[in-house]
Amino acid sequence: MAGGVAVRANLLCVTWSAARGHVFLFDLEAARPMSAWTLPGDARGYSDAAGVAMDEHFHLFVADPRNDRVRHFSAFGRHLGDLGLPPPAQGDAARDRPGVLDRPHGVAIAGDTVYVACGDRPRRRGVQRFTRHGELLRPLASQGDGEASFGAPRAVWADAEGVLVADTLHGCIQRFRLDGTYVNSLRYARAGVLARPVAVARQAGVVWILDAGDEPGLLRREPDGGLLAAAADAGIVDPVALAADEGGRVHLLDHGGERVVRLDAAGGVEAVVVDLREHLDDFPQRG
Repeated sequence: MAGGVAVRANLLCVTWSAARGHVFLFDLEAARPMSAWTLPGDARGYSDAAGVAMDEHFHLFVADPRNDRVRHFSAFGRHLGDLGLPPPAQGDAARDRPGVLDRPHGVAIAGDTVYVACGDRPRRRGVQRFTRHGELLRPLASQGDGEASFGAPRAVWADAEGVLVADTLHGCIQRFRLDGTYVNSLRYARAGVLARPVAVARQAGVVWILDAGDEPGLLRREPDGGLLAAAADAGIVDPVALAADEGGRVHLLDHGGERVVRLDAAGGVEAVVVDLREHLDDFPQRG
């Protein structure tokens, strides 16, 4: 199931899909639902809501894999436009071009730049870059090689330290500077089986990774390079996405996209922030 989470100041955003992509906003300080709306549908009325990013103006950028674009909303639910060129009606090669979003799943923003991770198969243009207003920038190059492919990356993270790409099929986290320069790749294995990272976030130098490989779970890569797994009884069930806020707190979307928890330093559940199953009827609908 698609879904995403983003946190900034007292505002929590959760995205979730059921025939249409849904956006839910929650006021953490007041501990109450704020608003909710659905993404525009295709000709048959369908849409998805996958990864989400929130900028300093509380604008939201939501990946819609079904409609091959990133939706841009104000914090009040007003649709401000879309990022991404329309995909071709036919021809697979044409979907791997700068600006074309092929089933985007992850989105991140740093400064004025929006990073979009996309594709269900290896793509050279698997991570596209745009300005927040939709102007196309040079895509990231996998391993720093413009002819190399990303392995259907499911997530991307951007902060002052740079960009992290969860290169899912290649079992690594690719690191870039904010200007798009490739740095290196973080590779890891458990029981000799390469992981399949599907979500990534960074907080105080610690890289948090959701692994959907043969031994799925939550991993923490320490600044010294050590890799640790969350305890087996961490209380996490069917995790989907990760986010970190300005206060250094890490949030995880689990229960298939229906619950947000705050993690402790060891990766256990410190607190349940919101359970959408308890609040779906409480969100004021907008848009």
